[in-house]
Amino acid sequence: MYYFGLILFYGVIVSLIPKLTRSEIKRQAIIDAACQAFQKFGVQATSMDKIAELAKVSKRTVYNHFATKQALVVYLLNDIRTRTLVDVDVETSYDPQRSVESQLLLLITAEINLFSCVHYIDLTRMAFGHFLYHPEELKREVDKVMSQETAFQRYLRSACEHKQLQIPNIKFASEQLQNLIKGSCFWPQFLKIEAPLTDEQKQHIAVESTAMFLARYSKG
Repeated sequence: MYYFGLILFYGVIVSLIPKLTRSEIKRQAIIDAACQAFQKFGVQATSMDKIAELAKVSKRTVYNHFATKQALVVYLLNDIRTRTLVDVDVETSYDPQRSVESQLLLLITAEINLFSCVHYIDLTRMAFGHFLYHPEELKREVDKVMSQETAFQRYLRSACEHKQLQIPNIKFASEQLQNLIKGSCFWPQFLKIEAPLTDEQKQHIAVESTAMFLARYSKG
């Protein structure tokens, strides 16, 4: 009787989980196929035909969900950024049991790992080639990205509320740090004037960026 009740309980739970529509399933298949293809062949060498083949859908279906390959690239870029910087799975509230430095270092390292990721840079390069000729679309995408509060910004707000940091403008301070990071971890690699960073280089940049940030905004 107990097991029957348990099975019934799980059956109810499963029934409450929203089921994906056929269109949603195909869309996810397209996204997964694009990720696989971009990683294996590179963005430039991947065609919409290849994505349709891997997703096991028609080319028309791919275009119904994403009008261009650039639109698919932009979606993936925003999704990666959201999962890494917005919905990042780390504690984003101030923890009195840990030093501000160690918590900031963790969050800054997450930003460095994103911006220095070869796959992310490759996708951005592809999107940039499109937006260079469509500045109005670029502005819309930038506005969309900037409207999202990151885990780093949430942490800064918590730390300020606990009187551990003193930051007049959290959004500006966050952008200030990102520009500092991108100067070493993104733009030189994006322009192909420097090789991808080693783990040791990333760690060095994270430690030094944390120290610089604290030198400016530490309450003490």
